[in-house]
Amino acid sequence: MKAMNNNQEIKALADNLWVYFEPKIKAMLSSGVSFYRAQITAAAANDRITVQRPFDDTEISLPYVSSAAELPVGSQVTVLVLGSSSNAVVLGNGTLSNL
Repeated sequence: MKAMNNNQEIKALADNLWVYFEPKIKAMLSSGVSFYRAQITAAAANDRITVQRPFDDTEISLPYVSSAAELPVGSQVTVLVLGSSSNAVVLGNGTLSNL
C-alpha cells in the first residue's frame, strides 16, 4: 500500500510543478517558427491575401511574398509564422525558396 501513496505523492508533485513550468514553456515556444497549410479564399488586395486553414471556419487576412500576388482563389499555400500568429506571411507555392 505504501507504493501507491508514493505514486500519488509523485503525481501531485508533478502536477504542481507543471502549473509552474507550463506558462514558462509556452512563453519560450511562442518565439519559435512554425508553419501551416491554408487555402486562399480571397485574392490579393491592399497588400493582403485572405486564407483559411483546413477544418477552421475563420478566415485570416495576411501579408504575402511577391510570388503569391497572382495566386487564384482556391490555391493551397504555406503560411510561415514567426513567433505569434500576428507575425505571419503567406508563401507563394509553399516553399521557403520564394522568400
